[in-house]
Amino acid sequence: MAKIFKYRKEYCKDIVDFFNVPHTSEKYEVTTDKNGEKIKTVEKPNPLPTFERFAVKIGVTSSVLTQWEKEHEEFHIACMQSRELQKDMLNDLAMRGFYNPTYTIFVAKNITDMRDKQDNAVQNFEDIRTAYLKAMKDLAN
Repeated sequence: MAKIFKYRKEYCKDIVDFFNVPHTSEKYEVTTDKNGEKIKTVEKPNPLPTFERFAVKIGVTSSVLTQWEKEHEEFHIACMQSRELQKDMLNDLAMRGFYNPTYTIFVAKNITDMRDKQDNAVQNFEDIRTAYLKAMKDLAN
């Protein structure tokens, strides 16, 4: 028999909090130069929050989250906010060079609403041109 996971309203706050994390953390490294020791601060990216990781944290699967999102308006809104936080973090860290560009494109296309933009004006012009040439040919016949 399938296990039923109980939805709780506090998951709305929990998921937004889970995704609303600092993009980076500072790591202090001790370096030595000619004049002695000095402390150097290096930024390290924090892990990108995912719905899968949140699901594991609360003891469910991502498909359960998807079902809750369909059934509970307040959870749907919290998930939308979480997606925006996730997209913002991905954009920020990618633009700052923390992520491999090719993999960033793959992730962005699969976990956000970002897609390659097609230039519809060029396609529309070609469609019109083709239709015009066909019509001219038909008229000549």
